[in-house]
Amino acid sequence: MHINVDTKPVTPNTYESKKKRLIETIDRLYHRDARGPLQKMLARIHPADLAAILDELPPEHVVDIFHALGDKELAAEVFSQMPAGLRTRVMTESSASQLASLLERLPPDDLADLIGDLPEDQRAELMALLGRDSKSEVETLLKYDPDSAGGIMTTDIFSLPHSLTVEQAIENIRSREAVEMVFYLYLTDEDGRLVGVVSLRQLLLSRPSTVLHNIMNRRVMKVTTDADQTTVALLVDKYRLLAIPVVDADNVLVGMVTVDDVIDVIEEETTRDMLKMAGTSESETLTHSAFKIAGIRLPWLLAAFIGGLAATAVIGQYEEILGQVLVLSAFLPVIMGMAGNVGVQSATVAVRGLATGAIDVRDTVPLVFKELRVGLVLGGFYGVILALYGYFMHNSLQLGQVVGLTILGNMTGAALLAVLLPMIFQRLKVDPAVATGPFVTTAIDILGVLNYFVIASLIYKL
Repeated sequence: MHINVDTKPVTPNTYESKKKRLIETIDRLYHRDARGPLQKMLARIHPADLAAILDELPPEHVVDIFHALGDKELAAEVFSQMPAGLRTRVMTESSASQLASLLERLPPDDLADLIGDLPEDQRAELMALLGRDSKSEVETLLKYDPDSAGGIMTTDIFSLPHSLTVEQAIENIRSREAVEMVFYLYLTDEDGRLVGVVSLRQLLLSRPSTVLHNIMNRRVMKVTTDADQTTVALLVDKYRLLAIPVVDADNVLVGMVTVDDVIDVIEEETTRDMLKMAGTSESETLTHSAFKIAGIRLPWLLAAFIGGLAATAVIGQYEEILGQVLVLSAFLPVIMGMAGNVGVQSATVAVRGLATGAIDVRDTVPLVFKELRVGLVLGGFYGVILALYGYFMHNSLQLGQVVGLTILGNMTGAALLAVLLPMIFQRLKVDPAVATGPFVTTAIDILGVLNYFVIASLIYKL
């Protein structure tokens, strides 16, 4: 009974229902000490689903149930997909021999990521449990920046000399029991330098006697070990690759980045950018104290706070008009709120586009004009509605004109500011994800309030 395997897609509710039943059954078998049936059931569940199930089992049972997995290769795959907190529990409550058996079966890149995130003393303890080959691979990977191609690559890569024949290449592939993602066959020269690539399809369709260098593609898409992980992800996405080779400064093949690692990078970068725009940090967790979390958020909220004080000061300069036309104050929330919402939408599009490479600073002019049109359309639509509301509800043509023109100007201006500022920050080498949120919010608040009262002063002639 696989949770994830069905003849047709399942709804989230169906999935959760199946998962709940499996959790109850596994826990019941554990309490009955029915080890044989428990092992059989665990072996039938997909590793990703089993990792999620283990995370919801009673904490005092989860490690024993995990070690009930008879297949150690399956156990390693489940372990690599566990949430960080659950992995820590398994490592803490497992014996040295159990840990050694588990760690030796993890892919080199996953093992390096796991060990690299540990404190120095724990790192040394785990390294001591590894065999010589695994230890050497991990030490090599830990030398690289964790956010670089070298930091996310795997050294478990299949390559062959370009001088071999197709028949010899196929025999080599068959003789290798465990090789990660042999979709491409990377070819090297006598010094280990990457010289070409052959797809498996091309290999199977070629004559057995054909020499590899005669059919290989010499224009290999590759990255160096110091390439930023975001750049790697963009290349894999743009060229629809399943893997991309990694070379050192001398073009020697040292590893590859697979598509599953790229998915992790994209998820990580997306989460990081979203949190930055929200003015918070990915380091916030339930384990942190309220004071620590407050300390992380405080600097980012300061900009909004200062902007609010500035907007208050602007309002103070127009106390006279507010005293004479008190109803103006009632429309402030909707006018400022709509402008802020447009600003958030436009800023999100711009920052995300810059992060993914979909847009760059060269697109500033066409993007500004597009957002100008969007702001005018949205501002015009809601301006008319708010103008009619102000006129009919308060029987005042002047009020309708003020609120209608204000929301038109504020929404258009917010759209322009929100797309222009990220471009400016990008040109100034400042991370748009960090700077855009506070600056856009502050600017929209101040300019929006000022625009409102300037228009009101002109129309009411005060």
